[in-house]
Amino acid sequence: MGRIYGQEESKSEEKVKIYVSPDEQLINPSVINYRGEKASLIDWGELEESSFLDLDQWRVGIKVKQNTPRWRRNLQERRLREKVGYVLECVGECRVYRGIGHAKVNFLSTVREGDELQTMDDSYVWVYMLDGTLVRLSPRGSLTFKEFNVGKSTNFMFLRLNAGNTLVWGRHGEKFKPQTIKETDSLFFPLSFSKANPPSREKRLNEENLFDFLEDKNDTIDKYKRLNGLIEQNKSFTRKKTEYFLVMPNGTVKAEEVSAEFVVLTGNKSFFKLREKKQIGLEGDFQEARGTFYHRGFNNTDTREIVAGQWYEVDAKGRYMREKPEPGVLAMGEFVTQNIPTILIARELLFQKYSLFAHEQMNERELAEEHGYRLWGSRENEKSDYQQRLRFLIEYTRRVETTNLLVAEQFKKKLEQKGEKWNSSEYTQDFYRKAMGDFYNYREGASIFSGVKESLNSERKPFWKKIKSKK
Repeated sequence: MGRIYGQEESKSEEKVKIYVSPDEQLINPSVINYRGEKASLIDWGELEESSFLDLDQWRVGIKVKQNTPRWRRNLQERRLREKVGYVLECVGECRVYRGIGHAKVNFLSTVREGDELQTMDDSYVWVYMLDGTLVRLSPRGSLTFKEFNVGKSTNFMFLRLNAGNTLVWGRHGEKFKPQTIKETDSLFFPLSFSKANPPSREKRLNEENLFDFLEDKNDTIDKYKRLNGLIEQNKSFTRKKTEYFLVMPNGTVKAEEVSAEFVVLTGNKSFFKLREKKQIGLEGDFQEARGTFYHRGFNNTDTREIVAGQWYEVDAKGRYMREKPEPGVLAMGEFVTQNIPTILIARELLFQKYSLFAHEQMNERELAEEHGYRLWGSRENEKSDYQQRLRFLIEYTRRVETTNLLVAEQFKKKLEQKGEKWNSSEYTQDFYRKAMGDFYNYREGASIFSGVKESLNSERKPFWKKIKSKK
């Protein structure tokens, strides 16, 4: 993403809004142009006539430009709203908020930096990120795509996890060990992305053996064979690692190449876990991912190392983080994404079509003019703009999020003084009920989680009578 990364420079830009006069609007041919960028630097849609024609503001603007030789380039980069990915599939109603408006999304809807994605009641969404990361959002969730930066050696992903249950599944580029149970996130099938769907095949059910319904070795093994074949094909392309900066209201997680699950409860605790490679289903022996957790507090710069395979609990104010010995009901949300070869096949196909540019070695001009992205420096260089941006974000987000928590606490107290109730979020079946219900659907559609009172044909079957009698 193109933006100012120094704190000093950021403050100076806030003092004055630069207005570009007509004689300055044409871009010098020697300057790099971003793909899709307009020739004029004047934002006519946002132009305020009184300010644009104000002589004093023009003089101040001239001084700022003289003191900042890169002002034209900085202005271009600040206006960039780079594409971060596409919606893979939405079930129910999913919305993207961009600016003051919002729109419903579906297959291949574009997601850009600054967009907020929301899911309504009983709605779920999978998003494909351009580095190969998959993001899944459960009902009543909210996620803001802050930045996607293409670096020389490492890509960078900055997401703000506002609320709900979110899975961020990075692409490792390794093969998967086949599983024999049926796909667990079946709610999305068949995918609108038809190339990812397996050939349809009718399966006859045996009422006397429920496990016969859950297990179909040939079907799932075929999917994993296809998945691993696509992964092998994509190994011929260069693959950069991705570093994630995942911000919750009450804490931040920074990690590289992870599959991480978050449960953010508004006004309440948050929970997160880095999944082990074994849980993801990768073949072979790997070094498990580790990350860093950043607390909240204006002067609290303490960090803590986090390891894969462990659920963590963060208090509402972000002052402490501790291990959660037993996952409890959180395990239900994990189960839904335990076995998803079709979703992973879709990722590999989309990787071939949309993501190669983010992993190829390009110079600054090629990346900007051919793809419309700014090239960031090397992660290994402490003086690079990549590292400067990261250091700024660590400090900036801690202070901003701490302020937000204090404002929320003051608002809560005012409500309580007026006798009004403050409702904080809780983790309930609503996050996974519909997905689990679809997984356990039996023939005509009767669900274990269904609240339907009328007698269905499937309920009159012998197998269902046995289940009902045990309740």
